[in-house]
Parts: sequence; structure tokens; C-alpha cells
Amino acid sequence: MFFAKYKEYSCQYNLGRFVDAHRQAYASALEEIRNGKKRTHWMWYIFPQLRGLGHSHNANNYGIADRDEAIMYLHEPTLGKNLCEITMEMLAINDKPIEEILGEIDALKFRSSMTLFDSVCPDYIFSDALQKYYDGKADERTLKMLQAKMNENEQLVPGGIIGAIIGDIVGSFYESHNCKSTEIALFTPGTLFTDDTVMTIAVADWLLSGVPLQKIMPDWGREYPNIGYGGMFYEWLFYSEDKEPYNSFGNGAGMRVSPCGYYACSLDEALKLAKQSAEVTHNHPEGIKGAQAIASAIFLARQQKSKNEIRDYIEHTFGYNLNRSCDEIRPTYQFDETCQGSCPEAIIAFLDSHDYESAIRLAVSLGGDSDTIACMTGGIAAAYYGIPTWMVKYIVTEYLPRYILDIVQRFDEACMERIYR
Repeated sequence: MFFAKYKEYSCQYNLGRFVDAHRQAYASALEEIRNGKKRTHWMWYIFPQLRGLGHSHNANNYGIADRDEAIMYLHEPTLGKNLCEITMEMLAINDKPIEEILGEIDALKFRSSMTLFDSVCPDYIFSDALQKYYDGKADERTLKMLQAKMNENEQLVPGGIIGAIIGDIVGSFYESHNCKSTEIALFTPGTLFTDDTVMTIAVADWLLSGVPLQKIMPDWGREYPNIGYGGMFYEWLFYSEDKEPYNSFGNGAGMRVSPCGYYACSLDEALKLAKQSAEVTHNHPEGIKGAQAIASAIFLARQQKSKNEIRDYIEHTFGYNLNRSCDEIRPTYQFDETCQGSCPEAIIAFLDSHDYESAIRLAVSLGGDSDTIACMTGGIAAAYYGIPTWMVKYIVTEYLPRYILDIVQRFDEACMERIYR
């Protein structure tokens, strides 16, 4: 595991500058293109190109930093939709050369922009635009810059609790808008982090500080009081004076346990820590089992065990039936907040996947408690595959406050120290 540069990411990337500009200028830009001719100045942020291709203030301010930011741009709900819409309008113009539509200089910028987005989203409307206006010839300078930047940058963040947090964030919208498909928008206007993230951070903070969970979980709860806690847990978090466990087997035990799987130096330690993290509230045997199953899957994935080895261990140790596929589960699966009704499904989504993103998509596609299932799946998949850097950068810059990022950063560092001590 290397350190993701969370603070550096939050300084380097800021899609808000584009969102603000679109709010001001997109409607008029779209109208101009529909009328067949650009008349005002908006090229830098409507059809952005790589930073370094231009030298003006706007070219620098609105320049895309690298391949990752281009992917982030496409996934941002407003920007991605607008770029696709206005590119389609460009494709709908007939019998006009590109220079007549945009002017000579902006025609070059459009080629650069389409080359950039075609490189991260191939065989789509961006390649159609290159074909229509440039006989399919991409901008060579953009391609060379992309190649140079690709050689400089890591493509995967290898594991960490950020993987569970991303799963929670992606699944958040779909908890109340179940979609039985993997063809989903990863990020929507209703996307946010939930109680799954907050309690994951609380468990990480417990492992870092040694402060009892009975204190540290309510402390984090007070920081984020209205973020989707279950009814019984809410009562325990904010009103219980003795902080006694209440025999729950809800999947809250599984959704917050990923730090235990990453912090542990042995499988036995992963099981012990998972039990401790669960039983403070979820002391029912099924609640403890769910937490231990997720934590042990993460630990085994960190040890580069095969999927068959992980499946066999979970089935033999916890009695879960993992010989099912997401396609078999999906049609009849319903909302189930129990560990026994969601932890096996979260593990199966990982087992059926081929990379981190596909694991999250499969988890959400099952329906039900989407954010929690994806949170559990994400913790395992991150340990097994690593996480695309663009996704980490997007989450860090768009969704997570510095207070949470500080814990994630410190926790990564502590795990690294334990591995190499």
C-alpha cells in the first residue's frame, strides 16, 4: 500500500470552477451551437483541453490537469451531461466546416478537447466528432501530453478504507432509488457520504487513538448527527447513558468494520478486532459474524489470496452460502438490513467482479440497502484490486471534508507502519 496523496489531490483538483462557469454560460453556449455558430467566449470550460496547450489565464485556469481529471469531468453530474449534450448538438450540424462554426482557433481547441475525452471514453460521441470534423485524426500534441502524464502517475490506489467509503458514497443515492442494473451513474446530484462513512471513520479513529468505541462513536455522531443512522443505533448513539449493546444483528456491524481488516497483522487479529468493533452495539452472534466475515475477507484479499480461497474460508468459517451469483440474487432480492441478509451478498458482488468499479456496480445493482452493501463490497474489492486513482481523487475533492480525510490519511500511515515494523 502506498499513500494516496489526499491533501495534494484536494488542492490540485477542483471541478467547482467548471460547474460555476457552466451555471453562467452553458445555456447560451448550447443555444449558439444549436444555431450553428459560436458567438461568445466560453470555449475553455465548455470544451476543455489539457492544461499546457494554451497560455492565457483562462487556458491555465480551466485546463484539465490530466487523464484522471478528464474522467472526473465526465462523471460530475452537471459537467458530464452538458458535455455530451453539446457534443451531440455539434454532431447534428450539417454541411458546415468546423472553422465556420467555431472559428479557426477554437476549431483547434475543439479537436484537442475531443481527443482528450475520446482517450478516456473511447468509441463514443467524441470519436464521432473527430471523424465528422477531422477525418478521424486526433490531436497529436494532446496524445503526447496524455502519454507523458500517464507515465508520471500511478493508475491505482492499492487498497485502504477509502474503498469502503467510495462504495458508501456511490450507493447512497440508490438506497432510496434502487436500480437493478450495473448501468448506473456512479455519481448523481443526490450522492453523499452517509452514516456508513462516519462510523467507518469512527472505527479507524478507535484503532488509531485507543479511545473506547463507546465514546468515540458518539463523538463522531455529534459531528454528523443527521446522516442516516438506524433507529436503534441512533438511540444508542445520542440518548443511551450506559452505552450497553442491544443484541443487534443489523448490517451496521459489517459496514463499519473495514478498518479492522486493514489494520490487522494476522487473520486472528482481524477476527478479534472485528468482534470488538461489532459487539459494542451489535453483540448478537449474527452481528459479530457479519463483521468478522467482511474483515476477514479484506484481510485475505490483502494477502493476495485467490477468490476461491476467500470463498472457501468464508463459507467454512461462517456458514454463508456464497455459491450464488449476482444475476441469480438480483431478481428477487429485497431490502434487508440484517448481516445475514446483506453481508453474503456484498461478498458475492466482490467475487463476481473483475475490478473495483465493477464490484461497486454489482453491489448497487442488487438493490436493497445499496450504500451499506457497496460499502462492504468496496472495502474488500479495494484490498484485492486497488482503486482507480480518478475515483479516489473525485471522492476526495468533491465529497469528503478535511476532518475525515485527516483520519483516512493517518490511518493509511498507521497501517503502513504496522506492515513494515
